[in-house]
Amino acid sequence: MKYLTYFRPNEEFSDLILKQDQIVVPGSDLHSTISVFYMSEDNESDLIKELSRINFNSFCVQTEKFDDFDDDSLVLRLSKPNELSDLHRIVVSIVQNYVSDTSKFNKMIKQYGLDKYNPHLTISKSSSNFNRKNNHLFGRKMQISEYFLAKKDDGVWQEVHTFASKVRPDSDVPNSLSL
Repeated sequence: MKYLTYFRPNEEFSDLILKQDQIVVPGSDLHSTISVFYMSEDNESDLIKELSRINFNSFCVQTEKFDDFDDDSLVLRLSKPNELSDLHRIVVSIVQNYVSDTSKFNKMIKQYGLDKYNPHLTISKSSSNFNRKNNHLFGRKMQISEYFLAKKDDGVWQEVHTFASKVRPDSDVPNSLSL
C-alpha cells in the first residue's frame, strides 16, 4: 500500500490558495511531502509507534516560487530550515525499515530524498492554466507544528495518524528520538 508522510499549510494560507482561479487540488489535498513509500498495512501500527517517538520542535517555512514537479504537479517551493531537513532525514531512516520494495524506495530517495530533498507545497496540476504571476503567494511564512501519515486505499488518500511537535524532553528521557 502507498503511504505518505507530509505536512499541510495552515488554514489561512490554504484558503488563500484555494481562492485562486484554475486550481485543481490534488487527490492528496494541499500538502508538502516528507516521505512517500510502499509498505504492508500489517506494519502500520509499528511504524506509527516509531514515528511517535520523534521529538521535533515546530518550525517555520516560507514560500518561494512556483515550479513544476513530477508528472503534472504545480508546486510552490518552500524554504528548507534545518529542523525540516532533520525531520525528513529521521522519518526516512525509520520508514526505510518498513518499506515493501527496497529497490523502489532507494530509487525515490536517490532522486528526491536526503541531500536532494527540496520541500514544496503541491497546490494544483501543472496543466491547470493557473496564473503563475500570482506572486502574492510568495514570501508567506507558515509555522509547522504537526505532520501526518496517510495511506492510499482504493485510490483515495486517508489520514492515518497525526504527529504533533513536542517540547524537547530532559536529556535522559528513554525511548525518544530527538532532532
